[in-house]
Amino acid sequence: MDSRAAGVRGNLTRQLANAAMGRSDVISLWFGEPDVATPDFIRQAAIDSLNQGETFYTEGLGRMFLREALSSYLRKLHSAGPSPERIAVTVSGGNAINLAFQCVLREGDQVVTPTPAFPNLQSIPALQGAQVQTVPMHYGPQIGWQLDINRLVEACATARAVLVNSPSNPTGWVQSRDDQLALLAASRRYGTWIISDEVYSRIYFDGPVAPSWVEIAEPEDRVLIVNSFSKAWAMTGWRLGWLTAPTSLMPTLERIIEFSISSAPAFTQRAATQALTDGEPFIAESVARYRHNLDTIEEVFAGVPQIRFLRPPATFYAFFEVEGVRDNLDYAARMMNEAGVGLAPGTTFDPHAHSWFRLCFAQSPARLQSALQRLQDFWQAE
Repeated sequence: MDSRAAGVRGNLTRQLANAAMGRSDVISLWFGEPDVATPDFIRQAAIDSLNQGETFYTEGLGRMFLREALSSYLRKLHSAGPSPERIAVTVSGGNAINLAFQCVLREGDQVVTPTPAFPNLQSIPALQGAQVQTVPMHYGPQIGWQLDINRLVEACATARAVLVNSPSNPTGWVQSRDDQLALLAASRRYGTWIISDEVYSRIYFDGPVAPSWVEIAEPEDRVLIVNSFSKAWAMTGWRLGWLTAPTSLMPTLERIIEFSISSAPAFTQRAATQALTDGEPFIAESVARYRHNLDTIEEVFAGVPQIRFLRPPATFYAFFEVEGVRDNLDYAARMMNEAGVGLAPGTTFDPHAHSWFRLCFAQSPARLQSALQRLQDFWQAE
């Protein structure tokens, strides 16, 4: 049976991970999640909520106490931010992206996004009938990943929406404020929607938070901002996020939520509110750990002649190239089977990234060190 889903490319990382499920000899570094459990104070808020019987449906856009907490959190973080009425609680960042596209896309619309990119960011609009056009980023050994903002701005003339993931999975690239302003001016000129995926905004090594569209977009600009509790607060399994939208779009968004998820659970919203209230020390501790791990990776990779790697300014991913590799799915399978380390092949994020790999370093230092030693031994034996 033909369907849009039949034409969507599968996730190569998932194929490798499925093959290694249940194998205790493989250190898995392919999925993007911290290896620590959600902090006790967040879990306890959910337990208390359940014990109080908060197991019923909630408002479609989310409990007002969480929407108010999100508004306050964003204002403190950015010195600007949306009112609670412009925030919708979603069941994950992925759901927020789906909702954003459902609000603005029409059959056959064009969506533009830079690559390399998390594969879901291309598949989600394609599943909704859009034509997805990619703008390749360029890598320089001294400057890292760079986006041709002029090319992205030019694409706005014919695109219904531009999707930007900054900080970026897998590259760690961060969009500059000047580039954001140029894209915002194009959005206003052409009527193009901007969907900004900011789920890694707190995993930023040059300050407390990466540049956000919250700080520059006016309330009725065609800007939708996606965020999630998964990464910063180690809440990947909770499936909770939020979407910031123009006030005029909120009635449409509420209707779509009703027809898809109905509402986010009350007890997870209690936990999320607690994360916003008391979570800053945990975020600071996590970022310090990631910075230490990044130092370790940089030192190890510098000693391997065939590795090309430049330290990213954000996220907990090391996206690196192994010179000479022509089939990174096969090579990733070899690293899994021979070295016992699971990495995501670069072609998951860009079909042309044949020699690139993504390593998630949101790990304990000891676990990461063990994985890096295995990889060193593997590369030295080649």
